[in-house]
Amino acid sequence: MANKIHDAFENVKADPALKQSTIQFLEGKRKKKQPMFSYVPIGKTVAAVCAMVMVLIGIGGYSWLLTPVSYVSIDINPSMELALNRLDRVVSVTSYNPQGEELIKNLRLKGKKYMQAIYMITESDRLKQYLQFEEELVLTVAADSSKTALKTGVEQCCSHIGHGTRSVSVDVEVASKAHENGLSVGKYSAYLQLSQYDDSVTIDQCKKMSMAQIHSQIMEHEHGTGHGHGSGANNTSEDTNQTEHEREHEQETEPNEGNEEHEQETVSETKHEQEINTNTAAKHEQETERKQEDEFEEHQHRRRRGHHGYE
Repeated sequence: MANKIHDAFENVKADPALKQSTIQFLEGKRKKKQPMFSYVPIGKTVAAVCAMVMVLIGIGGYSWLLTPVSYVSIDINPSMELALNRLDRVVSVTSYNPQGEELIKNLRLKGKKYMQAIYMITESDRLKQYLQFEEELVLTVAADSSKTALKTGVEQCCSHIGHGTRSVSVDVEVASKAHENGLSVGKYSAYLQLSQYDDSVTIDQCKKMSMAQIHSQIMEHEHGTGHGHGSGANNTSEDTNQTEHEREHEQETEPNEGNEEHEQETVSETKHEQEINTNTAAKHEQETERKQEDEFEEHQHRRRRGHHGYE
């Protein structure tokens, strides 16, 4: 009989400790109620075992329904995340900042299908206030490759929401790393992308940034205008080009030594010629003045001679 009980539990998928304690409980009951060498109806024992198996299956099924296997984060400035079971229904909702907590606090999302839960969040008045300022809304799916219908459904939600809403898909393994760092899968995925360009950015900085701010920095780096580590090569190239340009300009404007000496000689010769010309002009002027004085004296002398009758 003991072997039959063990055989009955052989294919039951449950916690090993729970299975063993159940088997021991049934064997103990059998030994207490039945005298030695007495006949035990097999039908009653099998019925009891089947009843216990159904209980265990019920417990396992409940656990199966509550186990999250995929995640959908909704990030704008409020950051929140839906955990989904195998039926794509919400089993838990987590907010990752005060704005997200405020947004979902009055929404009953557990047990809802993921599309219904997404619309309840995105069509709320609080989230619409962020969309009015053209903030970027990103829906990120963390699921295994078999969840193609889930990814397609989230893309449909983005099209319905509008406002430039976009969807991102990542491996489900990203979720555990994101949760360890206190981020939704969407924020963590954006952080990983930004850190590829700028390794100085921290998780704490990204926690305080909106998705639009993170994406803006990513775009700056992709277009070569970022100031982080990833754009260092571009900046170095620009500085080198600028330095070479300045050097060429200096070489163009800076006279060489041979030209400078030639110019100095030319200036000296010019000055010497000017001095000669000046001296010659002065001498010529002096000679002219002397001639004029001599002529004047001779004229006066003639007048005096004529006045005294010498002529």
